[in-house]
Amino acid sequence: MDSKSTAKNQTVKKIAFTGIMAAMASVLMFIEFPLIFIAPDFLKFDFSNLPALIISFIFGPIYGLAVVAVKSTVHLTATTSAGIGELADFILGGVFVLTAGIIYKLKPTRKAALLGMLAATILSSAAAAILNYFFLIPFFANYFIGAPISVQEKIDIIIDAFSKIIPIIDNLFKAVIFSVVPFNLIKGIVISLITFFVYKRLSKIFKK
Repeated sequence: MDSKSTAKNQTVKKIAFTGIMAAMASVLMFIEFPLIFIAPDFLKFDFSNLPALIISFIFGPIYGLAVVAVKSTVHLTATTSAGIGELADFILGGVFVLTAGIIYKLKPTRKAALLGMLAATILSSAAAAILNYFFLIPFFANYFIGAPISVQEKIDIIIDAFSKIIPIIDNLFKAVIFSVVPFNLIKGIVISLITFFVYKRLSKIFKK
């Protein structure tokens, strides 16, 4: 078999394996649950970025981003947020897998993998803080609360939901800092730990 045929076969295998992981990520995105000890139940935890991160390590960050794009697009079929939640998922998931994947691609070692996942968790949590403070929470407050009151009064209702979990929260900034950021840090850490222990095994399966 010549080098062109080998390269073509490798590309086909990568696409097929990425498709399988994208399908898995799409299913996982529908299996979500709240972390009621840190955030209100409208913030849902899911493992859908796990297949994307694994693929990002095995094949590269672009393949990981493709998995994020597919699962966010599939979830549009059941959106309850006019697509805004799925757009946010794509942005934050993209930041997560691209950061980790790029760092690992530059130096594919276990240490680089850990560094990449740490950086990805921090950057995606920072991105979540910015998105929620300036856009997501104001949007969802206005979108879901139909009462004839001002947007700020609607945001205050959302803040009250956060304060029932963490009493020191009394404004939007504290809601983001003490709830949204820890929520995303926990999510990033859990997904990173699982990835760290399984991606090498899955990589060997692909190579075989």
